Amino acid sequence: MIIESHIKEGLSRAYVIAVAHKAGMNFSKPDFDYGFDGTFRDTRNYNGRYCDTGFCIDIQLKATENVVMEEDYIKYDLEVKNYNDLVLKDVGSPRILVLYVLPPEQDEWLNVSEFGTTLKNCAWWCSLKGMEPTTNSSRVRIKVPKSQLLTEVSLKSLMNKVKMGEEICNLT
Repeated sequence: MIIESHIKEGLSRAYVIAVAHKAGMNFSKPDFDYGFDGTFRDTRNYNGRYCDTGFCIDIQLKATENVVMEEDYIKYDLEVKNYNDLVLKDVGSPRILVLYVLPPEQDEWLNVSEFGTTLKNCAWWCSLKGMEPTTNSSRVRIKVPKSQLLTEVSLKSLMNKVKMGEEICNLT
């Protein structure tokens, strides 16, 4: 049996892969972990053949049930190393945090039956671009806007911003 953190990681990855594919994009995982867990990659039909466009969004993926839910925000204590990776300037691709929030009870994380498969709960995205690096020793509390649910529609919108040369910024 694998450890709980790997179960969480696998479920969160399944979620982002499903969202990417529903949005018509690829999701790639790097061979080595240098701070990012994957990349959403845009594709396009060129004369009947689908190709990678080169537009992409790097993600740091976190899966947890340890959040504070407020009316407009989700508060999460992000590890300093991950926070500082997400706020780096002079990077080639936009970077976002994807926070997959699981129910407190492990039995509720995944339900499979002949009537369907349910993966609970869902993920939100957050940009930390423009924030300053921290000197905290272990964690930084961040606020993820609840309006930034990661869906195929929101992912397409984020990728369209990248393709138009716009910044990915939080909505609220």
